[in-house]
Amino acid sequence: MAAVQHLAVLGRDVAAAALAQPPSQWCQAFFLGAAAGIAALNALPASLRGLVIDYGARAGTTTARLRSGWTARMVGAATRAGQIPHSWFCHFYMLSVAASAFWAWQFLGRGGVMRALATRQGGDAVSGDDAEAVNRALGRVFAAWLMMALQGARRLYESLLVMRTGSGSTMWFVHWVMGLAFYAVMSIGVWIEGSGAVLDAILAAWATQDPSRILSSRVPAALAVYFWAWVKQNECHAHLASLKKYTLPTAGLFRFLVCPHYTCECLIYLTIAFVAAPTGRWFSGPVICGLVFVAANLGTTAIGTRRWYAEKFGAEAVASRWTMIPLVF
Repeated sequence: MAAVQHLAVLGRDVAAAALAQPPSQWCQAFFLGAAAGIAALNALPASLRGLVIDYGARAGTTTARLRSGWTARMVGAATRAGQIPHSWFCHFYMLSVAASAFWAWQFLGRGGVMRALATRQGGDAVSGDDAEAVNRALGRVFAAWLMMALQGARRLYESLLVMRTGSGSTMWFVHWVMGLAFYAVMSIGVWIEGSGAVLDAILAAWATQDPSRILSSRVPAALAVYFWAWVKQNECHAHLASLKKYTLPTAGLFRFLVCPHYTCECLIYLTIAFVAAPTGRWFSGPVICGLVFVAANLGTTAIGTRRWYAEKFGAEAVASRWTMIPLVF
């Protein structure tokens, strides 16, 4: 009984300590925890790993190669019972766009949810007496929000009107839940470390904001890289959508990379992390941790895609291509 009571007290202390952390730390903990979970799944035996990670065409290959054994049968039964349509990927981008719109509404309407999170963040406030510093910080927050909103809107357009998903293609519902959680948390992560400027703007008169100073020096260069990756990812998705079913992509960046659309995704979040960084730092903590999760998640999928291409089209078909990151991976 004493041991149970000790564990209960320890649990309360851990929960209290976690709740005492600022929202930016909550975001970082979620992203890093999710990335660690992906790393743990990759440590599973190949047959089990494929059951919980692979989806779409790769899932069929995994199921066909599944070895007998009670563990594999149990995991296989669990994942088969939790299959949902692959087309539900569009829900991620619906949520992303809705979340961007919600935080814009909160900011413009001086909403209580944004104000509460900004107040809870604390410690990062920009002095209201330094109007130029406030405007620079607010400009970075606005730019990061805009970049996230544009990415969500374009991906929603692509998922609804460009990409083709087979009617029988499915994914495990856990992928869907994690995707929704990622976009919900990222919608907060892009602005939370700039909450001091956000709170100043919410509490101050709009007349104190000077539009001529709203873009800091780092924003234009980052936007140039962002839009290059943004356009190239769209080109990759359009090329994939134009292919006949189960055809090896070869145009554009696919000549050099197995999954260049994943490369562009990582570059997009890297530029957002750079823009959203508080004064004196290179990157935003929550967004860069989100990038760690994105890289772990997409890297795992890229490895599976490379393996699937090699099995279907021959290893030589992808031998000269980097998997996802040029010169590294």
